[in-house]
Amino acid sequence: MKQPEDLSTIELPLDAALAKKRGRPPKEDKLSDAERARRYRARQKMRPKGVWNYEQVTAQTRTEIERLLGSAATRPAGEAELVAQWAYGMFLLWDRVTAQRQHAADRDALLALVSG
Repeated sequence: MKQPEDLSTIELPLDAALAKKRGRPPKEDKLSDAERARRYRARQKMRPKGVWNYEQVTAQTRTEIERLLGSAATRPAGEAELVAQWAYGMFLLWDRVTAQRQHAADRDALLALVSG
């Protein structure tokens, strides 16, 4: 048995102004591609080559906490609190990663950095 043709199809005219644009969508942070590439290369340089050891992790954590807290005095109060929380988060991550190999002096020194 043959089916009747569907006459309920509606054809809408194509409006060129409403058609989606092709290409990459705009980014939210408004960084140029050159700046984005520069930041990516800088992050890659910070990553150590090869295997991490306890001393490298501890030194990198100390450096990052000092960098975060170093500019906290020049920031607005709300932003300074947020950065202090990031620094404490760095300490918590270090504490979790090095839990089996920690030296008590390192833990006390890092804890003093983030709580002081």
